[in-house]
Amino acid sequence: MNLRIANGKLTFAPTVDGPAAAYFRTGDLGKPVTSVGMKWTFTAQPGGTPGVAAMAITDRPADPLGGASPLMPLHFIVTRDGWNYSVSPGTSGGGAELITVAAGTFDSPLSEDGNTIHEVQVDIRGNTATIDLPDGNRQEVQDPRIEAWASRYAFFEPYVDRSTTDSITGFTEVWANT
Repeated sequence: MNLRIANGKLTFAPTVDGPAAAYFRTGDLGKPVTSVGMKWTFTAQPGGTPGVAAMAITDRPADPLGGASPLMPLHFIVTRDGWNYSVSPGTSGGGAELITVAAGTFDSPLSEDGNTIHEVQVDIRGNTATIDLPDGNRQEVQDPRIEAWASRYAFFEPYVDRSTTDSITGFTEVWANT
């Protein structure tokens, strides 16, 4: 899917029935990413199923159509109901092997009104990732693969499993720092 700007947000308009995604990718940042974050909205669609806002740190530019998935010390997804932090050793084809290292649910679902801006930031120091979650909570994740797989690229992704019913992500700001 192609990204577009709509109502001041970087988003996409799925045109297929079923899973769909689009990617905003950084270039080579020259040093490992130590902080990555995003601000976004969710806009509900008829059917009321949750969409996904995602971000990742990778060892090379992510190419969803190009075969092997990159190594990832961070693959972070958030829905209206919760979040998931995974790492990936990459693959030789067919999609990323995501290994969950931490996950959680929100006490109250995030708003899907298309106006409320949610924010998440992940700061990485060694093998520890500190996550400032959109519900105001902070979570610390420790895993040796976070440091061992430190990488210089990032991407941001709106994703839907069900294109006609999942809420749509609209990014208002994204960042990756070294």
